[in-house]
Amino acid sequence: MEFADQCLWFTSLVSKKDNLQPLFRVLGKARVADFKVVEMAQGQKTSRFIAWTYMKKNQRSLFANRDGT
Repeated sequence: MEFADQCLWFTSLVSKKDNLQPLFRVLGKARVADFKVVEMAQGQKTSRFIAWTYMKKNQRSLFANRDGT
């Protein structure tokens, strides 16, 4: 949360699907604006990553277009 205004998206690799529900609860308590889970598969191995942002959708385009000054 300390860097919420300095980074658009935060990500973490989640190897066990069972760990998603506790992460959803933590992200809810942290008041994130949005999160997504992306599954990746290769052969029989499935892993996933979770991405979250503290910025609301209308703030994201402003962040992405800022010139760094």
